Amino acid sequence: MTFPAIQPTSRTWTMGEIGQGNFTAASGVEVRVLYGSNVLNQRLELSFANITEAQATEFDTHYASVRGTFDYFSLPTATYAGMTAAGFRTNFNRWRYAEPPKIESVQTGVHTVSVSLVAVTS
Repeated sequence: MTFPAIQPTSRTWTMGEIGQGNFTAASGVEVRVLYGSNVLNQRLELSFANITEAQATEFDTHYASVRGTFDYFSLPTATYAGMTAAGFRTNFNRWRYAEPPKIESVQTGVHTVSVSLVAVTS
């Protein structure tokens, strides 16, 4: 099953950090080690406001099909609609859920879904 091809009503992009570690000696000297050039823990928070119950169910079904936060998946182009790739490091398209989707019932048959994703860079 693919991620629902619905354009989000809002997105929050959180840039990650390049893999690194730091060590502080007893003397107070700090040493930093760079582990690579990949940016890790990039997050994409998506909100889909006032969608139908059938559309909200697609997120539940997709989450189960990728075994929760375990498997990674690609996002459809609708997810990026209105977002320019030049402004963000979206040159990859492998994601996994950071947590289960949150589905809020607004009224009968109308829902708002919040999804939190983490980029998979390897």
